[in-house]
Amino acid sequence: MKKIGTLILLILLLQGCSESKSSDNDPEETVKTTDSTLVTAPDSNSPKEIPSIILTSSTFHSVIGWLSNDEILFILLEKGKWTVQSYSISNESWKTIYTSAIPIIEGFIHPNKELILLHTSNNSSSAEVQIIHKNGYLVQSLTFESAEIYMDWHPTNPDLIVFTTFYEDWSYNTFIYDGSTQNLQSIEAGNPFVKWYDDKHLMLLKGTDSSLDGNELILYSLDDKTLKDTGIQHLVDVQNLGDSMLYIQINEDKKLYEYHLVNNESKDSFEWTSPAISNYSEWVIPTISVVKPGQIITMKALESGNVDETGDKSIISSISLEGEHELGQVLSQPITCAPDGKTCLGGYELENWIQLNPLKEKVWIHLDE
Repeated sequence: MKKIGTLILLILLLQGCSESKSSDNDPEETVKTTDSTLVTAPDSNSPKEIPSIILTSSTFHSVIGWLSNDEILFILLEKGKWTVQSYSISNESWKTIYTSAIPIIEGFIHPNKELILLHTSNNSSSAEVQIIHKNGYLVQSLTFESAEIYMDWHPTNPDLIVFTTFYEDWSYNTFIYDGSTQNLQSIEAGNPFVKWYDDKHLMLLKGTDSSLDGNELILYSLDDKTLKDTGIQHLVDVQNLGDSMLYIQINEDKKLYEYHLVNNESKDSFEWTSPAISNYSEWVIPTISVVKPGQIITMKALESGNVDETGDKSIISSISLEGEHELGQVLSQPITCAPDGKTCLGGYELENWIQLNPLKEKVWIHLDE
């Protein structure tokens, strides 16, 4: 175990968990609109373009994201039980996929849109990770001793997940889980926030003397347990998009982010820049949503500067190896986008509906107190 000092703001504080619950609702059950805690309210002006739903504050927990172009997953609390429910845009209807008696802290949808990872918790010293199929049955369950947990799911091989568990004294352990063999292996990569580079390597960023000078990319070999320098420096982020890699470097002199999208096989690439934003001590990366392998939708600031001094608008763009298509200006916010790249959800609770062509932005989740 290793010591680290300032991780509280980087990951979600667990309450832990001690028991696994499979769904005790039929996966095809539709939530009745007569239930006073969950009511669908279509937008009379453009119901098919921008839906509108009303939820009670006590029911709504969070939006997980897009299961398909038509289905959006929610975590809701109903009648004392935690549920994963999908909302159909076309049918304006709800379906309960999974039910748990213990709190569901957060959920993730694998890029294959078949599997959902749930982080559950009901105490402060352990965590349970449940992997469920989109049809509602439990695939695998893992329990960790931890106060907090970080995880990265391999974008093309859903059997592979890296976990880092943190303890109350901020020491940590990192594990590789292979679902095909159900093997959980402890590793020492030298950094808790590792990501998948490929099936045989993890990637991590090694800091420099100045936090504003970016980081060096290091690869960790799962076969021989060694670290290898890549020579790629000044990185503020790197992402595995499935069939391509996205490298984001900082040009501190010009106050620019320099993006490099590279196909893993052909090595074809596309490069672009955007104004760099900082919070005085570190760079703030604009949100990026992977809609499909090789295509992202992202924000970029209108000008460089400190986060509290720049405007509240950003340019939203669709980018692939073929180039960049600027779609217009919207409020600066986190986004997650549908697989067809036509619609995004935005905001810290994904409460905003962003239609991309033509560009429209509107609140679509309304909480009834």
